[in-house]
Amino acid sequence: SNKTMGAARCRAIAFFLAHGIITAGAAVPATAQQINGASVSVASQSVEGEFIGDFDATSFAAGLDFGITPTFAIGGAIESVNSDEFEDDIFVATARGMYTSGAGAIGAYYSLESSGDSDTTLYGVEGAYRSGLSSFEGYFGAVDSDLGDDITSTLGFSFEFGVGAGFSLGVDYQAFRVDDGLIVVDTGEIVDATIGDTALLARYSFVKGASVYAKAGRIRAFGDGEDDFTRILGIEESEYITLGAQYDFQGGSLFDARTLFSFGG
Repeated sequence: SNKTMGAARCRAIAFFLAHGIITAGAAVPATAQQINGASVSVASQSVEGEFIGDFDATSFAAGLDFGITPTFAIGGAIESVNSDEFEDDIFVATARGMYTSGAGAIGAYYSLESSGDSDTTLYGVEGAYRSGLSSFEGYFGAVDSDLGDDITSTLGFSFEFGVGAGFSLGVDYQAFRVDDGLIVVDTGEIVDATIGDTALLARYSFVKGASVYAKAGRIRAFGDGEDDFTRILGIEESEYITLGAQYDFQGGSLFDARTLFSFGG
């Protein structure tokens, strides 16, 4: 069925990503091969509000960066979001290549997100930097989705900075663009829309790569015009709380999975 085909395509990307890492590793000298970083996390989210409804969800994510040469790496990430309120679970698989220099990297990604019989392809460029408890990650890309041609682009960034004694604070933002997506109440004008998720994060890191974190965020839509975000027909925001745990190996992977709809993760 179409419902199982989407999930199968995502899992196929995850399989070929792992196969590609093994194959690429076999093709270069052993001294040049290394795992640059890996991360695994689990989280529980509670969302309330009119925009996307009320629901509780759990998520699992994992990422791996594998060095092919001292300056080039390949890698990828997977993410799964599950909820009793969802008709279908969300599964994401992302593959990427990157140029690395010290604690930073720039690269390109290709991602497939599947939920039931709907598939979304995301691709673009990204950059990241990590040093101790501080990190930065940003991306910009295009979208090709079964949900419609109106969804055209996606972008996001996250920033964490250490404040001492194992604690760090951060900001996380991700959004996607929808052409002619909203109606302004005062004028009836149809405007392009941005669906955005803004969150504040607090993390406590233990020794040897383990950490726990909490996020408080808000999901809302706003239009292009001045003050349109306060006068959009039928749009109310949603808010969420996320509690999670993460383990980083070798400092952790630099990049997350690239996804359209797993807001609140």
